[in-house]
Amino acid sequence: MMADQKDKNFANPGGINGLGKGYFNTNSEEFLVLQEMIQREYAQLSDAEKMKARLLSVRFQMESYLENSSEEIITTGQFLEKFLTAIGITKKRFSEYIGYTYSNLIALIKGRRKVNPELAVKFGKIFHINPVMWLQVESKNELRSFITQVPKSDLSLEQLLSSS
Repeated sequence: MMADQKDKNFANPGGINGLGKGYFNTNSEEFLVLQEMIQREYAQLSDAEKMKARLLSVRFQMESYLENSSEEIITTGQFLEKFLTAIGITKKRFSEYIGYTYSNLIALIKGRRKVNPELAVKFGKIFHINPVMWLQVESKNELRSFITQVPKSDLSLEQLLSSS
């Protein structure tokens, strides 16, 4: 089997949400049994516990994204939208609650605006996520975007030292 095909059968090469070291096969019998057990347990949770689980899932996705070195870019707005979906709050209601215009919130979600320290603190308080994490996602995306848009440079330490 070719490497590309093999990789499609595995998830999160960095481990489970960055906590483990190995691969896991999402098509294996063991994984499917575990998935079914988790779904049964989840169905028995109260609505409040389910919401906490959904919020924790999004938090793990953010942490995993920060640890991941793939070229994929997930904006802070996309993570915010996942949080809003997890708690079942409309974008309009959220924008009013945080004192941010609806149009600016939509621009943030669509990636046309960036999370600033003030928003990071507000999001941190509401979702119990360190504001630094919001800013780290923003910084990672800016750097990734810059790297892909700027032509490769011939700058290197070796070149610097040999030019003197």
